[in-house]
Amino acid sequence: MVSYSSRIPLWSLLPGDHIVPAEARASTIGHAADEFPTMTDDQYRRLKNDFIESLDPNAVCALASKHNRGRPCRVVAKASGSFNVCFFVEFDGKGPEWAVRIPIEPAFELLENAWIKVQSEVATMRYLQKETRIPVPCVFAYGRDVCLTKSRTRTQMFIISGFVHGHALNKSLLVGAEEQARKRFYSQLIDVLTELRGLEFPVMGSLMPDADRGSCPHVGPVISMSATTLLQPHHSAAGHPSFQRPPRKPFASASEYMKYQLSLISGFLLLPVADHTIDDIKEEMFAFRGIEQISQDIFTSQLDGGPFVLHHLDLRSANIIVDGEFNIKAIIDWEFSGTIPRRLFTPPSWITGHDATETDEQIQMHTDFRAVLDEKSKAHARCRRLREEWYDERTTAEANKAFYLAHVLRRPTDVTDVFSAFVAQQHPNKPFDELVSHFFHHNQALTLEAHRRADQCERYTQHLKDNGLYETDLDRLLARSEAFKATWR
Repeated sequence: MVSYSSRIPLWSLLPGDHIVPAEARASTIGHAADEFPTMTDDQYRRLKNDFIESLDPNAVCALASKHNRGRPCRVVAKASGSFNVCFFVEFDGKGPEWAVRIPIEPAFELLENAWIKVQSEVATMRYLQKETRIPVPCVFAYGRDVCLTKSRTRTQMFIISGFVHGHALNKSLLVGAEEQARKRFYSQLIDVLTELRGLEFPVMGSLMPDADRGSCPHVGPVISMSATTLLQPHHSAAGHPSFQRPPRKPFASASEYMKYQLSLISGFLLLPVADHTIDDIKEEMFAFRGIEQISQDIFTSQLDGGPFVLHHLDLRSANIIVDGEFNIKAIIDWEFSGTIPRRLFTPPSWITGHDATETDEQIQMHTDFRAVLDEKSKAHARCRRLREEWYDERTTAEANKAFYLAHVLRRPTDVTDVFSAFVAQQHPNKPFDELVSHFFHHNQALTLEAHRRADQCERYTQHLKDNGLYETDLDRLLARSEAFKATWR
């Protein structure tokens, strides 16, 4: 019998046979035609690209000119992400001044959901401008009443904000920068985090504009990036969402909030994946139960209530705009931000290394970050509070778990890598695959569930092959590249 540390009982993370709600499990096991996502990733990407190409730059310029006293306008650049298209416009040939962001309509189950997201992002940025010194883009206008496509068939939503001069933070350049520049950056980032930590609310959800109170928003239901993603056609089977939909009101307890968040992680793991093996599935199931156990360890009854704090839930380096001296010029992309339990208010995982990809670069960043926080804590009470919550010797173990958990909630598909990193840290002499094997040896019901999921993935793989969808656009591109290289050999 293999021995193990009592810190986390890895063999008994799930003593029973509960995996997912029965209604979600039914869509995993069944043979109905609608058990698979309605689109492949390639089909969804083409759908998004079709919408992006349908947008009319002239209409975008007309919209920008309308909100800037009729000044002549020209689109100078365009970019797109997972949920928005961004047109950068200049007036009178003076370089980019405004950014016009338009939600990518196919990215949302309902257009009304996209509009709710727009309103929440605007309410959040305006609230931050009013209540904090956090640098955010200025919102000049937003709405849903202008036709911005070439077909002019219906109106689109938009946000017009100021263009932030600078560039997205490059982590490698930051690590290689002079010590003074690094310290200045981390000091400014800590200032942003202390400002956010000071914004406390009685419930958890997303900020929404309050018609009766002007610029003072209220907390509405959670607007989740993960839930929005799971409802996209390349992830969702028709009529069978793989997760628990949130209530139409904010969460008042951390336990209920975490129950919902864990259902989202489970939702990603329930999706059929081509060529997914039984070993892949077992690792995912084991990791999910481990993360669930970590959540239970962190959120005891004493930590179930508020206050809850506002946080940017996608504080990647790409969303931190800096100048050439690493001064923070703006924090962008506040969509999907919201109020969360205090234990989940953590530094960015690309700094702490809790994204399961800890490198020498990250170790250096985390060392620098902690050193600056330690120094600032000597003079500033708000910095001292963060230091105590994150790095106090009495709470280090729980904070470490919270750092891992917070990253998984932001990036559910990282759950296996993150939990295996946690296990390696807690049990360095126990290979992850051996722990997984032992766990399923003592959980026969879970073994059956893993095989059911593997069968579904096999059927999905065959479904793709039968319908000419197995080979991806990337596969075809690589094949053409290899064929081209072969002609020159």
